[in-house]
Amino acid sequence: MHDLALYAVFTDPDQAKAALLGQIGPYCRQMWAMGHVRLSVVVQPEEDAKSIQQRKYYHGVILKEIAEQVVVNGEKFDMKVWKEHFREKYVGSRWVMLRDPMTGKKKRRKVRISTEELGVKSYSLLIEQVTAEAVTELGVVFSVRKWEEYR
Repeated sequence: MHDLALYAVFTDPDQAKAALLGQIGPYCRQMWAMGHVRLSVVVQPEEDAKSIQQRKYYHGVILKEIAEQVVVNGEKFDMKVWKEHFREKYVGSRWVMLRDPMTGKKKRRKVRISTEELGVKSYSLLIEQVTAEAVTELGVVFSVRKWEEYR
């Protein structure tokens, strides 16, 4: 987020109206007075940021213990390999349309979706999916069963 950005959370229509009149309007006038010609506003459903606790649990318990316990065809794989395997399987990629700067032609490109883009709910789902597969398909026994309990 930009240094000069205004951030607001709306929980009901009255609060949204009050913020538009009392915060966003005055903010826009101030930015225009400072010489900023163009301003933008984005309104979207809010999802809590991914918790540090979830990330620590996913890396410190789930991926670490999978890497320690699972042997595939006589070989163990590093935690980073498992992380990318599960990211590709459960988070996936998206196709984006780009224009080649040399030819001007449009082309599609597959771009990986990072786990950093996931919110709390999506990250919880990833943890559940990986945990389920690790337990049922790979025979992993985890030392901590719920991310909410991990410190």
